[in-house]
Amino acid sequence: MLVPMGDLLRRGQREGYAVPAFNFYNHPTAQGIAFEAESRESPVILMVSGRYVDFMGVRHAAALGLQAAEAVRTPVAVLLDHGATLELAEDCIAAGFSSVMIDGSRLTIADNTALTRAVVEFAHARGLSVEAELGAVGVIDDAVYGAEDAFKLTLVDPDQAAAFVRNTGIDALAPAIGTVHGLTKLEPRLDLRLLERVRQAVDIPLVLHGGSGLSDETVRTIIAIGVSKVNVGTEIKVAWRDGLQEYFATEKYEPRLASEAALAAVRKTVSHKIDVAGSAGKA
Repeated sequence: MLVPMGDLLRRGQREGYAVPAFNFYNHPTAQGIAFEAESRESPVILMVSGRYVDFMGVRHAAALGLQAAEAVRTPVAVLLDHGATLELAEDCIAAGFSSVMIDGSRLTIADNTALTRAVVEFAHARGLSVEAELGAVGVIDDAVYGAEDAFKLTLVDPDQAAAFVRNTGIDALAPAIGTVHGLTKLEPRLDLRLLERVRQAVDIPLVLHGGSGLSDETVRTIIAIGVSKVNVGTEIKVAWRDGLQEYFATEKYEPRLASEAALAAVRKTVSHKIDVAGSAGKA
């Protein structure tokens, strides 16, 4: 059941749980996410990154997400994750995505605001939702773990966040508070006080990027502060790999059965993240 992301996040914000958002990369990952969400009666967000849209093609990426959403009875948003341009956002919306995340976080605040506002105007005219990012969520290559100053990232400024939300009209904000995309040797050191200040400064749903690798306790604390969407990508990749490795260790080679093994492993990870998000039974 395809819905705009904003509908899911606003309810989560009101009721104090987070909507889990998972990146998909192929057919078994998309199906595994949607099927397990239906089994747990959880709303869910199916995301595909701009990089994977480029790899798959817009039509194929949209078809995977939309087919998975339409195959289940629970509410599903299909989101372009980390789109970099207005043109890509427009193409994804035209292909059927119900929401887009525009990432201008590496731009100046003026350019980020202008780009995001243009995407919001296009999406809102069609009844769809927009997420944006302020500050810079890290990636593994940005960080040197184990050192005293593990990494230095551009964190969000709460006053700037309030102005950004006001000037763009976005439906959800991903504030950079120290999270990192990918799995790390040490858990990233998050600025939870900064997150609290952002929560006080803006009233729209907040999003946690870089959710893979964080402890369950940390994620639950972040949700209690007021985050309404938790993103998980790398752990879906790991589950897909582990399912395939388990199957191929039997020395069999049937692609259908290998995909089923990967799907089952993905579902196990999704189920756990639904528990952490507190979204089971909220569909």
